[in-house]
Order: sequence, then structure tokens, then C-alpha cells
Amino acid sequence: MKSYKVDILAFGAHPDDVECAISGAIVKHIAMGKKVAIVDLTVGEMGTYGSAEMRIQEATKAAEILGISHREQLGLKDGAIKNDESSRIKIIESIRKYQPEIILSNAIHDRHPDHANTAKLVNDANFLSGLKNIKTSLHGKPQNKWRSEFVYNYVQDFFIEPDFVIDITDVMARKIESILAYKSQFKDPNNTNPNSISGLIDQIKSTNSIYGRQINTKFAEGFTVNKYIGVRDFFQLD
Repeated sequence: MKSYKVDILAFGAHPDDVECAISGAIVKHIAMGKKVAIVDLTVGEMGTYGSAEMRIQEATKAAEILGISHREQLGLKDGAIKNDESSRIKIIESIRKYQPEIILSNAIHDRHPDHANTAKLVNDANFLSGLKNIKTSLHGKPQNKWRSEFVYNYVQDFFIEPDFVIDITDVMARKIESILAYKSQFKDPNNTNPNSISGLIDQIKSTNSIYGRQINTKFAEGFTVNKYIGVRDFFQLD
């Protein structure tokens, strides 16, 4: 069976969630030699602008810019993500397929209800993915159980006090480039879209600069944790 194993698996409720929130950290880890996959739960079909087909094309383009190993969409219903059994099974299948060491997922509290729902869904599915009596398959073959030790939630629209931040100063330009791949979301032919691309980029830069300031760098991305982060000694702390 083909190996899909990655170091980091990033879930997003919609295409562009990952790019807007944490594409800097992704680019940085890929440069370190880590393999990263992105799984979009929906294709963003409820978005005001563009279409499902355009969102998939844009997600593919963004993936090329970031240099990730794999990207796929699970086909859950945009605007109606639920933490139910069928959705958990889809997430478990993805976790067992990619066998990540680290999982990244949407904000635990945010403007779009799909974001918080995805955060809870992914966290629960990761726990259940470690239970051998939950049976799943890939290409007709049984999957082995797999549970990632770490699940980190990224900050999105709402300003959340992060538990840790990652310096992305040297890859900020690539982050912006990946966001700009989603042209349909920020280019309104009738010029009626109040959420302009320039406004979004300003917001993202502002948030990233606030987080960066706390570690004496220009830009950083913020994450929250579900359990304590352990270190061996004081000198591991920056």
C-alpha cells in the first residue's frame, strides 16, 4: 500500500482556512524537511463568491505554492459541520491515512461556527483513531489505529491569547502568496465585497505582528493547546 505518512496534518473547515491562519508555520517546517498534508473538510461551497469548482482549483494552486505533500477535501457540508459519527469516521480515516505526529486544526472559538465545530470534531476523532475496535479502511484495506500525541488549534478571525507562537518573519511573503491564490474569495466583479483582499491581508499582518512582538520578531502565528506542553529544562524555553 502506498505510504501517505506525514509529519504534520493540518485540517481546515474550508479551503483557505489553513493558508490564512498558519501557512507561514507550514512553509517553515517544510523547509526543515518535514512533510505536511492539508485536509479541507468542505470545498467551501457556501461562500458568497466563487464556486466549489473554483475553490478546489484555488486550493490546488495554494498547495503548490506551499509545497505540501498531499491535499484533499472530505466533502462535508459547508456551514453544517457536525461532530457526529459519520464525520468522525471521515476524520479518523484521514488521521490513519497520513499518520501525523502533529495535528493542526481550526480555532476553538471563532466567527464562523464551522471553525469551532471542526476543532472539537478533530480533537475527538484523534482520540477515537487510537482505538483498534473502530474499523476503517483505505482502498479496501483495513487501516491501523493511529493517535497523534499533539493537537494544536490555530488562531483565525477572533483574537485569542495563544499558548505559544511560531516566528514566521522570513516566510511571510510566501504566506501572503498562498492566500492570494484564492482570487474568487476576494475579487468581486461588482465591487460590492466589503471583505477586500487588502483588508484581509492587513488584518492578518496585524495579528501576526502582535504575536511577533511578544517574542521580539516581526511576525508570528499563534496556537492554543489541549494539554500541557512539557519541556526537559528551562533552557528549552525561548
